[in-house]
Amino acid sequence: MEKIAVKIKEREKLYEVLIGSSISASIAEFIGKRHKNRKIGVITDDNLKNLCQKTVLNALKPLSPLLMSIPSGEKSKSREMKDKIEDRLLENKYGRDTVIIAFGGGVIGDLAGFVASTFDRGVPIIHVPTTLLAMVDSSIGGKTAVNTKHGKNLIGTTYQPDAVFADLDFLESLPQGEFISGMAEIIKIAATSDKALFEFIENNNRKILNRDKAALIHIIKRAIELKKDVVEKDEKESGLRQILNLGHTLGHALENYHNYKKKHGHCISIGLAIESKIANLIGKLSSNEAKRIEALLNRFNLPTTVEKNVDIDKIVEIMKIDKKARNQKPRFVILEKIGKIKSEKNNFSFEVHESIVRKAVELYRK
Repeated sequence: MEKIAVKIKEREKLYEVLIGSSISASIAEFIGKRHKNRKIGVITDDNLKNLCQKTVLNALKPLSPLLMSIPSGEKSKSREMKDKIEDRLLENKYGRDTVIIAFGGGVIGDLAGFVASTFDRGVPIIHVPTTLLAMVDSSIGGKTAVNTKHGKNLIGTTYQPDAVFADLDFLESLPQGEFISGMAEIIKIAATSDKALFEFIENNNRKILNRDKAALIHIIKRAIELKKDVVEKDEKESGLRQILNLGHTLGHALENYHNYKKKHGHCISIGLAIESKIANLIGKLSSNEAKRIEALLNRFNLPTTVEKNVDIDKIVEIMKIDKKARNQKPRFVILEKIGKIKSEKNNFSFEVHESIVRKAVELYRK
C-alpha cells in the first residue's frame, strides 16, 4: 500500500491518501483510532449502493452506519439534495459527533464534502473514491460544491478530508467509458506539470487501457503527488492552483451547455484540445505540442471536437460566469509547452481575446 501525506500549512492540517488493493477494510481501523464512538453517515449513489454495502458498510457493520443513497448523476449535485441529506442526518439524531464517508465518484465526493463542511459547522469526512477521476482529482484538495442553473461548482467550500482511501479494486469493474473519462484529468495534470508523466502515458497507453496494475499505480500515484504539491502551496486557488483548471473553462461550459448529460472527463478532454489550440493561436504553445496533446487524448478514445451545430455564442456566454472570469471576461490557463504553463507573478490564468476563443472552438467544430 502506498501512502501520500498532504500537509495544509495554513490550517496545520495533515491527512493521508492511501493507494492500494483491498484497502477498504482498513477504514474501520482508521475510524476506531481517530474517531472512536462517533456516528457514521455513508453517502453513496443508487448505482453503487450494493458495492458500498459489500465493502465499506460490511467493514463498518459493528458501528451501525447510516447509509444514504441518492440518484446517480450530476443532477444530484444540487442545493436541494444537500438539504435532503442534512435533513436525513438530523432526523436520525446525528450531530457534532458525526463522521461522513463519501463512497463514489466526483459527484458524491463534492456533495458529501459540502455537507460535511457545513453540517453542525463542520464534521470530519473520509473519501472513498470509486472512479479513476475521483481518485486523482476530486477527492484530493478539499474542493466541495454543488451546481446551479447558472453554472457548475458555483456554490461550495474548501474543506480538507481526514483521509482518502483509493482502492484500486474498484477500478476493475469500472465501465470503460468511466475509466477513460478519468484519464482526461491525468493527461491534464501531466500537461501542466510533468513532461515525464506525459511521455510515460504516451509510451504505455495500451498497458493503461488494459488496466495493468503496475502502470495504473504509477500514473495514479504520480497524478496525486502532483496535485498534492499544488494544493499544499495554494489551498484556496489564489494563485498556483489555477493551473488545475487547464481545459476546464471550456469544459465546464460544455457540461452546462449539454445540461450535464455529457461525461465530465469527455468535456474536459474537448476543453484540453481547444484550450491547447488557444495557447497555440496566441503564440505560446507550438503546433507540434498542441497536436501531441490532441493525439494522446485520441489514443484513449477521448473526444476532442464539438458538434457542428453547437452554439458558440451560448458557450461564450456560459464561460463569462466561470469562477475564474473577471468582469465577465473568461480566463484561461495557457500552456507554453508540455509540462510548463504561463505565469506572471502569482497569476496563472489569463484573459484571451474573444475572437481567438471563437476561432479555436470553430477549428474543433466537426
